[in-house]
Amino acid sequence: MNIALCDDEVYETEHLCALIEAYAVRKDYDIRCTKFNKGSELLKAPRFDLYFLDYKMDEMNGVEVATALKEKYPRGVTICYLTNYESAAGEVINHQIYADGFLKKPVDPAQLYEKIDRFYLASSTNRLLLKKGTQQHAVYTQELLYIEADGKRSLLHMQDGVQEFNYMISDMDKMLMQSASFIRIHRSFLVNMAFVASFDAKNVTLKDGTVLPLKNKNFRAVYRDFLFQFNA
Repeated sequence: MNIALCDDEVYETEHLCALIEAYAVRKDYDIRCTKFNKGSELLKAPRFDLYFLDYKMDEMNGVEVATALKEKYPRGVTICYLTNYESAAGEVINHQIYADGFLKKPVDPAQLYEKIDRFYLASSTNRLLLKKGTQQHAVYTQELLYIEADGKRSLLHMQDGVQEFNYMISDMDKMLMQSASFIRIHRSFLVNMAFVASFDAKNVTLKDGTVLPLKNKNFRAVYRDFLFQFNA
């Protein structure tokens, strides 16, 4: 999990990073912290799994940074505010920039660790870490419509385009076994059921109009269970 820490007080980011990294070692979590002291610097960086934002900063405050992040990543980002102010929650709601959590300064390590546990679990089930050359790429499953086999490669059809990785579709299927949203509908296609618009005996139609062949006889039952679990 990649964590961004943004606070205009250098001590705060150093202290928070040290707490998180020590806890990651203790829990055997794969966590990397990146420290920023200006919101403008943070906004130039790649996407992170979790953002800890100081609510009050001189150049850009936490709400302004969060607003820019949510414009940059319309599918949503995970944000936890750091604040000395009791009124911060109400002010954030008034700005319609909803937070995934608040931590009051000085940060209580026990409260920080509770949030790290929760966010780490959510991150590990909502993203794939895929290698391309020597780099690791985070793919967010809530933005993944379907996966298409292309020989020994897989084409990941995202909401904002197609990404290609050197993994066989059977490998992708194994990686997504823990996700209740994905099903193999054909030897060449894995589908995110959250994007299914309709289906019949031969095809599955996605919400973007894509039509894919259906060869899985259990699809109706699995899709029914998915709808019951997530939309009840």
